[in-house]
Amino acid sequence: MIMKRIHILLFAILLPLFGISQHTITLKSGEKMNGEVISLKDGVLNFSFKGNPMTFKLVEVASISFDQSAPVEIKSTSTATPSGTKGVSFVMNGRKMTKQPTISNLTMEKGIVVVDITINKYGNVVKAEPGAEGTTTTSNYLLTKAKQAAESAQFDTGPTMPLQQTGSITITF
Repeated sequence: MIMKRIHILLFAILLPLFGISQHTITLKSGEKMNGEVISLKDGVLNFSFKGNPMTFKLVEVASISFDQSAPVEIKSTSTATPSGTKGVSFVMNGRKMTKQPTISNLTMEKGIVVVDITINKYGNVVKAEPGAEGTTTTSNYLLTKAKQAAESAQFDTGPTMPLQQTGSITITF
């Protein structure tokens, strides 16, 4: 009888974590999204936002709140510093974005495109390859627009910056 009560109590406590519950994720950029956590595996968070599936690298997420509970802080061993604004985030160790990407989407297509980028010591994007891990669309239009946007970004410069540096820009359409 006691074991049955313990199982019911555990079920009641854990159900919000696995059932259809409302979650709030807070990105390191400060943006908050209400939706449902679908899965968390291999450093990738799959999230449903207004019925649209979204994927975030764990290093982009500051916290996850389950229903009314206290936030769960996400610890990362990465030294990269993700940042950005709504629709755009980036990972470029030790750099700040000085010019946001110019994003244009003349369609109703939605998706997330992760663009692997290489920048030079002056902060200019010299190489951009869309479709990296975390991309949720196969639309050639969105992939092309994301590449163009990433190429328009600019990062800070300084006398001690490396000749080339790699990172990524994530664009949510």
